[in-house]
Amino acid sequence: MAFQQGLSGLSIASKALDAISNNVSNSGTVGFKQAGAQFADVFAASLAAGSSTQVGIGATIGNVAQQFTQGNISTTSNTLDLAINGSGFYRMSDNGSITYSRNGQFHVDKNGYVVNSSGLRLTGNTFDAKGLPSGVGGDIQLSFGDADPKATTSAGYNVNLDSRSASPKALTKATLYGSGVPGTVATPLVLNSTNNTLSIAVDGEAAASVNIAAGSYPDSSSLVAAIQAGIDKSSLKGRVEVSADSSGKLTLTSQHGGRLSSLLVGGTAASSLLLPSGVTVSGSNAVVATLSGSVAAPVTITPSPAAGTTSTLSIAVDGGAPVTVTINAATYPDAASLVTAMQAAVDATGSSGLQGKVVVGHDAAGHLTFSSTLAGGSSSMTISGAAATELGMPSFTASANSGGFSITDPTSYTSTTSQTVYDSLGNPHTQSLYFVKTAQANKWDVYTSLDGGFPPEIDATTGLHSPTTISFDSNGGLLTPKTISTAYTVTTGAVPSLNVTVDLTDSTQFGNSFGVAQLSQDGYKPGSLSGLTVQPDGTILGNFSNGQSRTMGQVLLTNFRNPNGLVSVGGNQWQWTPEAGAVDGAGAPPGTGTLGVLQSAAVEESNVDLTGELVNMITQQRAYQANAQSIKTQDQILQTLVNLR
Repeated sequence: MAFQQGLSGLSIASKALDAISNNVSNSGTVGFKQAGAQFADVFAASLAAGSSTQVGIGATIGNVAQQFTQGNISTTSNTLDLAINGSGFYRMSDNGSITYSRNGQFHVDKNGYVVNSSGLRLTGNTFDAKGLPSGVGGDIQLSFGDADPKATTSAGYNVNLDSRSASPKALTKATLYGSGVPGTVATPLVLNSTNNTLSIAVDGEAAASVNIAAGSYPDSSSLVAAIQAGIDKSSLKGRVEVSADSSGKLTLTSQHGGRLSSLLVGGTAASSLLLPSGVTVSGSNAVVATLSGSVAAPVTITPSPAAGTTSTLSIAVDGGAPVTVTINAATYPDAASLVTAMQAAVDATGSSGLQGKVVVGHDAAGHLTFSSTLAGGSSSMTISGAAATELGMPSFTASANSGGFSITDPTSYTSTTSQTVYDSLGNPHTQSLYFVKTAQANKWDVYTSLDGGFPPEIDATTGLHSPTTISFDSNGGLLTPKTISTAYTVTTGAVPSLNVTVDLTDSTQFGNSFGVAQLSQDGYKPGSLSGLTVQPDGTILGNFSNGQSRTMGQVLLTNFRNPNGLVSVGGNQWQWTPEAGAVDGAGAPPGTGTLGVLQSAAVEESNVDLTGELVNMITQQRAYQANAQSIKTQDQILQTLVNLR
């Protein structure tokens, strides 16, 4: 008679109740995996073969196995709370000692490491302060330094230019002036079939033929009316206007202003009307006053007076009093040496004279040029003196027109828009685009400016304009060019040349009001860290106040062939043993192979089923009571034997 079976039953029931109680106590532990006691029967060891009448000697605990099933996922407000949805374990490091966990409650310690509540560090792929991979795995340490700025290299402008727009009012129109009065009362102008045709080309288009009624014209008013009537009967109606000044000289004026406004006259009537034939006149965009000489180097400057060693020029600029310029009398073999000597002579007059007001240069033929540094309607220049004759300088006054483009004059452009761009230090600048409707159909001039500065399309020395002309097809689509290269000088300490490619690819020209559909650019200012996000593949991104993000680390997961071979060491941690089987080193990104994915701002709850555990508890309680009853029965039988007399 033995008590061993009952005692073993009490023992395993007690162990099972321990496992159940442990499960119940950890029902709120994040990442906990419930365990269950597995029983095995016990037989007495025997050298002989087993007998069919052999009775077992009780039961024992074969294993306490954990169930690595998925727990429910619940959300939290902490970005670094991570839940594994699927297989895998976090790899944790304690000064090189490695453990594994399913508890994803992480935070950042004072040194920037991602740690759990016990201070163990989460491992994975590491990245440097620039967001570049270090190439080695290790403890994940986040860098909280500011994000670097980036200079703008491309700026997109998706705009619609109103096809109904007229040329800006401030831009001058091409005007052709007659050289004399074509007819008087005393000597009327007679037109007949041999001399009554004008050929007029407007704005670079094919020439149109204009027939003037044959007849005798004794005054300018009747002649103007006849010419205008002929024009209005041609394809130029509304595009060319005829007038006469007080002396009776004729004037032809294009009705479109701007850089591409032009007039070219020919035909049999041009001579009779005393109009220049074969000479194109153009509207312009405010050039500086420039006088060009007719004599090319080598040039000999003779002394004036004859006994001296110098000669003089008298130059009046921008309405000011004439200033005497003295140049050394000598023979100048080339234009460059003459320009150098003349500029030195101009600058020698000082800031109260012409220094900084007149620029000396030469054209391709070697003719000397004098240019005012002031553009606009008040820009003018008059040259006289002995040296002027030798240089072939004209004696009349050169004046710039007042119809130029200017960013300060809204009447000189059709539409404008702007956006912020950045230099290499992240300093913001305002880039503006100005669209000018030209005289030619479907063509627009584009100027740019940075921070309201002088547009780089205007030469600061000569005042000559070279904007980019963009053209559209008859359906309003942009033809060419689709991009414009611009360069600006910045003085913020950044890279001095800010080169920005303006992209107009998606711009249109429709019969609708000017509008901006989208502005874009690829630069940005420095940024401070504003938050973190964790991607399903474990990538930890730092989000910055400038709208940029930077990779700061990547969580890697590890899996095992036999997770039940892991040994629980407390603190929601397991250690590897050979029984766990192969381990894939430092791990792999979530979502690869058999590994699950990560969910940020979430935790995996314990997989303990409280209802089931309470039922199991009742079951084991009854088993314990039954085994106790078995011992009690054995005791009663033994008592009966003892009491035998």
